[in-house]
Formats: sequence, structure tokens, C-alpha cells
Amino acid sequence: MSLFARTLTIFIALYLSAISLGPASTKAGTPPPEEFIYEMIDAISIDSLRKHIQVLEEAGGTRSRISFTRGKHNAAVYIREVFDSMPGLSSVRFDTFYVDAAIAPFRNMPQVNVVATIEGSVYPDSYYVIGGHYDSIADRDDDWNNGANWQTMEAPGADDNATGVAAVLELARVLSDPETGFRPDYTLVFVAFGVEERLPAPIRASNTNNNHVGSRHFAQNARSNNEHIRGMISIDMIGYNNHHMYTSLVMHNNFMVNQSVQFGTLLYEANTEFDIGLIMNEPPFARGAYSDHDVFADQGYPSVLVIENAPPWQSNENYAANPYYHKTTDTWDKVNMELVRKVTQLNLATVAGFGGYIDTSVDDDRLLADQTAQKLTLIGNYPNPFNPQTNIVFELAETSQLELSIYDMTGRRITTLLNESMPPGRHSVPFNALDGGRNLSSGVYLYRIAGSFGSKSGKMLLIN
Repeated sequence: MSLFARTLTIFIALYLSAISLGPASTKAGTPPPEEFIYEMIDAISIDSLRKHIQVLEEAGGTRSRISFTRGKHNAAVYIREVFDSMPGLSSVRFDTFYVDAAIAPFRNMPQVNVVATIEGSVYPDSYYVIGGHYDSIADRDDDWNNGANWQTMEAPGADDNATGVAAVLELARVLSDPETGFRPDYTLVFVAFGVEERLPAPIRASNTNNNHVGSRHFAQNARSNNEHIRGMISIDMIGYNNHHMYTSLVMHNNFMVNQSVQFGTLLYEANTEFDIGLIMNEPPFARGAYSDHDVFADQGYPSVLVIENAPPWQSNENYAANPYYHKTTDTWDKVNMELVRKVTQLNLATVAGFGGYIDTSVDDDRLLADQTAQKLTLIGNYPNPFNPQTNIVFELAETSQLELSIYDMTGRRITTLLNESMPPGRHSVPFNALDGGRNLSSGVYLYRIAGSFGSKSGKMLLIN
């Protein structure tokens, strides 16, 4: 590995640690942010995931979500109803598009992405996309006949991709739950994409743009409107493996590949950081364009595909090629639900680490139990990452003499912001990377508060 590659890997690991240290509470005695993330990880429910997969498989009794069928419409309605049942979401909507590559009359039939949003508390116009497609196909089945019977053929699509949609729904449920108190700095957008699978020959006019249609519509609209998507995660086909808890990360091999690898490394590091327990492929990951991540990369947005193997029609030492892929036998009883749960937990740990804080006012009894035992609560710095200013926030239970200093990663003291007696209560101390003629480079810096009670430290990330 080159020196640059080693440096990049270290920086990404530090970045993951830094962004998980955003302001964590508004009350003294609150556990550190990692403990809240572990609580949300544990809240991911196999029962909820299984229910979504089974309902989507049945598709209102049709057992098919092939595009332009009634079952696909039933699935969209169900997904919308599930999102609508979540009180913590900021909005839920249908995003309508048309399939120009279809023949008449299908090209004039509206299709939908189902979109739900948690608005960011600090940067509402900057967002992450977490998505998975809800349509299915059975084009590898012996009875497919080039799609001649597409309107009546079963395509239950439990693994591909009811598992991914179930994960998206469960992530939205936990992250938006008012009882958790999680508040993201950046807006989170959850999308169930339509028309990801290639259209059957009887209803397609050409071989151009007849798949990934819903995600292409979304990504192209975002680019046309100059929207700031910080990253996109496609969760697609995550549940077939009876022998190993294995999942793969895949990047589109285009001009965005380096930024996508950096983004994907956040997922890779979260697996270890939060003890998820998955076996994963290592950076710089696999390359492929066989899911919705590719169209976001084409529009200049970092993107990553999370999938059970790269690709799922091939085997490796941790994975036997899925024999039910794109067949009528892709049913929920073939799915490893513990694997689906772990992959969903991986995505939650990563998304929660994108930046946010815990509003402890939602549950005073639970979060204030130990507050009297602490003299200093280090809430964190906010925003994080920052440029050029951030605020270091802490609370004191009693008047204390303390020192607050900033260090670089070599341990060199950059400045001392405080060295005085401070009264009890909450305090916010600004740090500006440009003050005093400083010209600090991008990177991770440390802040340390010390007093007679001991010391506490945190990390913050400056991005120039």
C-alpha cells in the first residue's frame, strides 16, 4: 500500500470517529453518543423486517412486483402506508416518473418512488439518500420465455429486493422514532425506488435506459436542481447466505469512484466500531453497476451498494451463488433473517454517525438517572465537521477551575481557549480555526477539558 493510501485509510478511520462525537445531549449525566447508537442498533427488529418481506412478497395476493403490474402498485401503497405510520418523519410523498423506454401505452403510465424524509436540524438542504428498489423480476426462471407472460408470472422477489426495502423501512422507523431522541444534523431521505429491474422485452421499446429508471429520475432531478447529496447508499439483495454473516460493498467504476470508496469506508469501519459482526470485503471494494447506486455516481454523488455478494450470481469462500436469484422461488423462507438484521444494523450505525445529537428531553427519567454523579459532562463540538468555527459544549455540576485546550494529532498544543473558574451550568466555547493568524489544514484535532475532577477529551474534524 502506498503512503498516500495508508494516510487516506487512517484519515477515514479518524473521520468516522470524529463525526460520531457530535453534540450528544442537553442534560448532564447522559451516556456518550456511542451508547445511544448501540441502543438504536439493538432496536432493529427481526419481526418488523420479516413482516415487511412477507407483505411485499405477497404483493396484495399477486406474488409479483414486476413493473406495470397490480402487485407493484400494491407494494408502493404498502410502503407509503408504513412510512405514513411513522410520526417522526418530516414528510412522505410519491415521486412520480414515466418510463420513456417502454412501448405505448406503458410509457404513459405513471410510476412512483416512495420518498420519506427526516429533516436535518442544522443543514436541512444537505442530505443523504438511503434507498432500495421495490420492483421484482423472474427473468432467470425456466418459464420466463423472454417475459411473454410477465403479467401473470410470479416474481415474489423476497431477497431481491424485499430485504432491501425492509431495511430501509426499519431504518426510517428507528431513526425517526421520537422516543430515541436522535436528531440528524443533515437531512436523511429514505427512498423505495421503482423500475430498477430491466423491463421485459414485450413492454420495452429499446435496450437504452430500461432499468434503474426511478433512481435515475431522482438523481437527475437532484443534479438539475443543484441539490447537495452528501452520499447515497443502495441496499439491494442482502439476505441469502446460510453459512456466513457476509456482505459486500460495491462502487460504480466511474469518475466518482475515489469519493465513493471513502464514503463506503464509513460502512466498513462501522462494522468494527459498533461490533456488528459481519464479514465484509475490504477497501477499495468491488466494482459494478448492477444497482441504483450507479446513477447517483453518474450524477457526481458519492454512492455505495450494499449487497450479499459482488455479484450475487458468483460464489466465493464466504458465499455460494444464490440459486433463487430472479426466479419464482425467491421467497422469504430462503432468507437468513439474522443476516438481514445485521446488515440493517450496519447501515443504522453508519447513518447515525453521519452527524447528529440526542435530545435528552424526550425521556428525562431514563437519561438523568446518573447526573448527580458527574461534575463534568462533555457534550461535544457542534457542528462537526466544521469550517472555520465550531462550538465546544459542556456542562458543569458545580463551580470548577478548568482548562480547555486544542491539540493536533501529534499532541502539539495549538491554543488554550479557557483557563479560569467556571460556574455550574451549560457552557459553549467557540473555536475558530482562523483566529490568531492560524492557518490550520484539514484534519482531526483534539480538545481537552481538565480540572480537579480529572479530564475529558473529544475529536473534531476541520474541512477546508
